[in-house]
Amino acid sequence: MVLNRGQPRRDNAGSVTRVFMGIQITVIVPTCNRKDFLTKLLSSLFQQTLPPDQYEVVVVSDGSTDGTGDLVRALQEQHPNLVLLEQRNQGPAAARNAGARVARGEYLAFTDDDCIASREWLERTSRVFERTGAGAVQGRTSTDREARSPLTNQVDNERGMYGVPTCNAAYRKGIFSAVGGFDERFPFPHNEDADLAWRAERLGPVVFAPEVHIIHPPRRETLWGRAYWVRYLESDFLLYAKHPEVYRQRCSASPWHTIYWRAFVVAQFGGLKSSVKYLVRPFKPRYFFQGNALVLVRWWNLIRFYPFYLRAARRHRRASVKHSSQPQLAVPGVLAKIGTGLNAEETAARGTGSEQKEAGST
Repeated sequence: MVLNRGQPRRDNAGSVTRVFMGIQITVIVPTCNRKDFLTKLLSSLFQQTLPPDQYEVVVVSDGSTDGTGDLVRALQEQHPNLVLLEQRNQGPAAARNAGARVARGEYLAFTDDDCIASREWLERTSRVFERTGAGAVQGRTSTDREARSPLTNQVDNERGMYGVPTCNAAYRKGIFSAVGGFDERFPFPHNEDADLAWRAERLGPVVFAPEVHIIHPPRRETLWGRAYWVRYLESDFLLYAKHPEVYRQRCSASPWHTIYWRAFVVAQFGGLKSSVKYLVRPFKPRYFFQGNALVLVRWWNLIRFYPFYLRAARRHRRASVKHSSQPQLAVPGVLAKIGTGLNAEETAARGTGSEQKEAGST
């Protein structure tokens, strides 16, 4: 693991013009071989209304081989609040944890490399923490609905999800550390965000703030990539093992019910119904055939992935709700800072909310 911090900028006389002593927020961005997307995100982060000496951006290059490191190092010359952390590929949960360990801010703000931050994103995140005393903040994520297609990946979270997608989430660093950060045992970039939020809300409220805005443009994927996403549902068994009561209240009766009723029946018939609209308005017959093909391949994958689901169910069947590596009690002093707040309300048609973005950053 290699850490590279930007150096304070100096004027023509050699004097330091900015000293980063009062950092409020650390933005953590995991990335792997998506340099072009990352460039757009960083551009939006460098245009924040929050003064640059009050926040830092930690880019965690998770085994990138496309020149991501060189890009970030070049940008550090003009942006001393930019931090680069390079590691071997370990997945987005491990990358976010690594970024949190080097963070200097009181608040940790998470987003993904294919997102665009609104100019007030960080300033408004800080204000919500101060106003509500919340332990965590879930922001509003919008997308270009007209640019969506059956083969695009996007997050559309206008009213809050109880999965708290990490494309737009922030935590007090003390609470994030107290609950142990992201659980790196989740085999896919799915449900690790819900697990963290559900553990964090034991120490303080998780509030939804629509003014904290991230844009997630539709990102085109292949048919096979979109269809493979149902393999990620294997993560539901670990989530259920850790939070059985919460899972039953907020998701479904069991992971099997999620996979073979919500995903196999409800979601796929919903996909067929959605595809029909492309034969009317807007008239895009290509999208109609793409949508139907996606449903058929996902059905096949849900059948052929059954052995993987079964092994995961057996592996986690006897798992304790209280995982020994995840502290469940509050650290003294943390709760004193937490006020009352409103838990985010789930609006997705199925799952924990994280499945609306069907691929992680790495």
